[in-house]
Amino acid sequence: MTPVPEPPGEPPALVAGEVRGYRRFHLAEDGLRPPVHVTAGPWSGQLEHARCAADDAHLPPARGCGCGLYGWYHPSYAGPGTGWGDVTAVIAARGRIVLADHGFRAAAARIQAVALPRRLGLRPRRRRRCERMLGERYPGVLVYRSGRTMLRRHPPDDLSALGIAVRPDPALRCFRAALAVWLLGVLALCSVAMVPRGALAQIGPVVWSVALTCFVLWQATLVWLVARAAPLPAGPRGEPPPAAGEPTVPGAADPS
Repeated sequence: MTPVPEPPGEPPALVAGEVRGYRRFHLAEDGLRPPVHVTAGPWSGQLEHARCAADDAHLPPARGCGCGLYGWYHPSYAGPGTGWGDVTAVIAARGRIVLADHGFRAAAARIQAVALPRRLGLRPRRRRRCERMLGERYPGVLVYRSGRTMLRRHPPDDLSALGIAVRPDPALRCFRAALAVWLLGVLALCSVAMVPRGALAQIGPVVWSVALTCFVLWQATLVWLVARAAPLPAGPRGEPPPAAGEPTVPGAADPS
């Protein structure tokens, strides 16, 4: 998606204090690396500053460009099923920030907390090694073994004063609804398969027509729910969709 140029009279907002966000990282041996710009190296243990890889003439984040450090307002956009990285982290953004409907692009951010992947629960030695590495690389950052515990202690900010309503990802609800509809359909098909053949032979054409209609509606509902759960939300006024990882559009930020 190519960003649409913004009017010159609308610079990025300068937010007082910090804005809490959520994003994904790759858990590497040397720290937390952004999922897209892996060659940029891991984030620093202090304050991470963004720089534009396409144009050094402006300070990120800039409107009409995809530069900046990305984050989501609600953790449901940066969960394990989003496909970005393998760990979820809580970040605090500050300075110049481009605010979108579901996320932001910031000039600087720091990591507040990180939740280890669930798979490390079955590998205690590697989990302890990762905890030790994160403690040395990111002093002051809270490391959680449970993502639910981390989100309970680091809930989303109330951004109503900025005119932003922080809501969960609707795609997640559609995915759960699709799973429930699929399970109900499978149970219905299994129940039909258990009916004796003699009883099936006595069923009239009207009943079979109703059953076929229900099957078609079941398939159509599944397709509709999956389609609703698939796309990423787009930001306002031509901004690229804020992703849990770094942007993939031209002019994306290359974290220093």
